[in-house]
Amino acid sequence: MDILGDGIPPADFVKVMGDSKLNKLVAVGDQLQTGYVTINTQVEPFNDVRVRRALNMAIDKSRIVRIINNRAVPANQILPPLMPGYDKDYKGYAFDREQAKKLLAEAGYPGGFRTTLYANNTDPNPRIAQAIQQDLAAIGVKVELKTQAQSTVIEAGGQKSQAPLIWSGGMAWIADYPDANNFYWPILSCAALGPGTWNWAWYCNRDVEKMVTDADALVQSGQAAARAARFRQIYRKIMDDAPWIPIFHERRYTMHSARLGGVAGIFVDPIHIPVHYDEVQVLGK
Repeated sequence: MDILGDGIPPADFVKVMGDSKLNKLVAVGDQLQTGYVTINTQVEPFNDVRVRRALNMAIDKSRIVRIINNRAVPANQILPPLMPGYDKDYKGYAFDREQAKKLLAEAGYPGGFRTTLYANNTDPNPRIAQAIQQDLAAIGVKVELKTQAQSTVIEAGGQKSQAPLIWSGGMAWIADYPDANNFYWPILSCAALGPGTWNWAWYCNRDVEKMVTDADALVQSGQAAARAARFRQIYRKIMDDAPWIPIFHERRYTMHSARLGGVAGIFVDPIHIPVHYDEVQVLGK
């Protein structure tokens, strides 16, 4: 039973974690996941980096984490903490509404503007989208919400001028494999630009693309530290361009029967989901 799943009501989650007997049956572990808002860099006013940075400063990520009962940690960058290349020294964009307003004014939008945010319509995503809408309203950005079926949102993201903003929850991005380039090539690369792709920010920085290509050439075991250092530089440059608003990194909670034994980490392995069934065993009768 994965109690992180959207189908588990918040009250049930709180009840389980507050029960001294039940919570012992819950394994907890960080995941190779980032929930984020994409900002379409090809449409006005988001083709101005100052506007994209302003939006990054406007979101109260801690409040969004509370909406999902603290089953995540706030994100300040694209890579999740478990991923090689994660930059523990990077601070990101601080939550600062006044600075966000100043940036909008510098970009020529002192009174804000109107835009649209797409989101998956399964709980808790509409509630998260509403929180984002409220935060952006506080800096003068009036957001129309379009909470729709997952397939419809994905289709909108794959059209160049269709979706100004997309909340990724319920759709992306959990790493396919534990390497930093998996957060680049499918969803942030120039190579991924085109109708129907997952680069919903329509982001392309040719200098960054060259850096990633060079980093990918570091494949020897003795080059792992150098490769991670390169990706720290790469993702700092991407965050300077601000094609995303990273919101949170999920923490997985998996509840199992008292009769099911195995190392706790097996139940929340970030690479093998849902679990290594061949590594668990039934205890007694």
